[in-house]
Amino acid sequence: MKRSRGPHKIQWVKNPGFWMLVTLFLLLSMGSQAFGSTAAVRIHMLPKAMVDTDPVLLGEIAKVQGSNAAMVAELKSLVVGRAPLPGESRQIDAAYVALRLKQRGISTDRVVLSQTAVTTLVRSSIVVSREDIEASIRDALRVTDIFQGRQGTIKDILIPKDLVVPAGTISYNVKFPDKLVVSNTIPVAVSVLVDGSHYRKIWATLKAEVLQEAVVLKHAMRRHQRITKENVEWVPMNVTDLPKNAITPDQDIIGKRVTKSLLPGTILRTDTVELPPLIKRGDVVILKAASGILQVTALGQAKSNGHQGERIKIVNIDTNKVLYGYVVDAKTVQVIF
Repeated sequence: MKRSRGPHKIQWVKNPGFWMLVTLFLLLSMGSQAFGSTAAVRIHMLPKAMVDTDPVLLGEIAKVQGSNAAMVAELKSLVVGRAPLPGESRQIDAAYVALRLKQRGISTDRVVLSQTAVTTLVRSSIVVSREDIEASIRDALRVTDIFQGRQGTIKDILIPKDLVVPAGTISYNVKFPDKLVVSNTIPVAVSVLVDGSHYRKIWATLKAEVLQEAVVLKHAMRRHQRITKENVEWVPMNVTDLPKNAITPDQDIIGKRVTKSLLPGTILRTDTVELPPLIKRGDVVILKAASGILQVTALGQAKSNGHQGERIKIVNIDTNKVLYGYVVDAKTVQVIF
């Protein structure tokens, strides 16, 4: 249409070619607008996103919108990276998301990505305090004989620091040493579980006073003197004050003898007591020898001390011949041919 200047006069262009060009322009414009509104999926990255799972999906940190439902669902499930540690944060920018789209094989021509500077990811978390961990250890101590029948007292529980864990239901698994405690410092392993799954193990330390009964001499004793109930007493003592080879209450020492002279108050050790020999040097014993069905007995004299089963030197009294044999009992030696 063309206007010509003049009073109240409009002159219409009657050229058919002109109107064809106008119609084509309008169709192209409408087609371009229609394509842009239906083919593209828009991704609008959020300034900040709270995440609870690992890895992080695009749908957790951005709004994904578009008419292509299948493509929207695909984009929302796109893994964009690892979540930060509980209580910490990390940042993801649009350029990184574009790279992840390219790695997934998604053409950026089909996606309109907002140019937000960065999205800050924050991992939801809770703090497990040292008091919480200590309470779990004390609960376990109520149902565990950590001192294994001995006397003991927990003086303190040392825990390094509070623990930051993912949000969820917290539970604990406390494990004490399997071996007998022989120290006042006891390590304890505490596994922290989130929603029933193991998350982290930490080590706590128990400061304790552990007592163990020791056998202590009430009176001085001479070398090779036999031990009787009147000679000793059982005294609870701190395990750190005891020698490693101290006699324990489950070891029978009555009837044994001391290997050297000892003073009152001495803690008996395994190397200071011994079984007295069944046969002493100079004792007259019965010698027994056997060969097939032939058995011979004779008198002999011990030339050394001997416990049951020990090999000792003896002399046949009748022949004065030196022999060797094993101690059977206090009166008998089995001779070796």
